Amino acid sequence: MLARDTVCVLCLKAPAVHADHWPLSKRELIERGLDDHDPRRGRGLCHSCHSTETARHQAGGWNRRGPEY
Repeated sequence: MLARDTVCVLCLKAPAVHADHWPLSKRELIERGLDDHDPRRGRGLCHSCHSTETARHQAGGWNRRGPEY
């Protein structure tokens, strides 16, 4: 994914340094039995955009267990 997206696909300015699962999260891909390593299910993001997207779409992070968290 980072070989394909060398520049962040969101800001189009900074180098892409994070492989971001998109449009489904890693958790959603695994729950659906899909390959979370398939580059078609991801995009390259810079650190800033990746942090913003993670905070927006996965509040609580990867280890969040459920609605009671």
